Amino acid sequence: MSLVHLKKSVVTLHLREMVEDGQTNDRFALLGLGAFLLSPLVAPTVTKVARKVVKGAIKSGLSVYEQSQETFATLSEEFADNLAESQTNR
Repeated sequence: MSLVHLKKSVVTLHLREMVEDGQTNDRFALLGLGAFLLSPLVAPTVTKVARKVVKGAIKSGLSVYEQSQETFATLSEEFADNLAESQTNR
């Protein structure tokens, strides 16, 4: 028996035990099992969306980085000019 079949039988066994014992009031257990069983269907969609979000975050981060470089270069130049001017006035 392969590992996939073993996992599937364990999940089926737990679900069957919950129903037979009348423990269907445990919503968190049912929700967890439902999420586990639906994850192969939902995972591809989530990864596609997450990929787009991560790409957008990286693009925004690069944009902010470039803008901050320009700002710090301008500030550095102004500081150097003010320093040179104050030294000549001294």
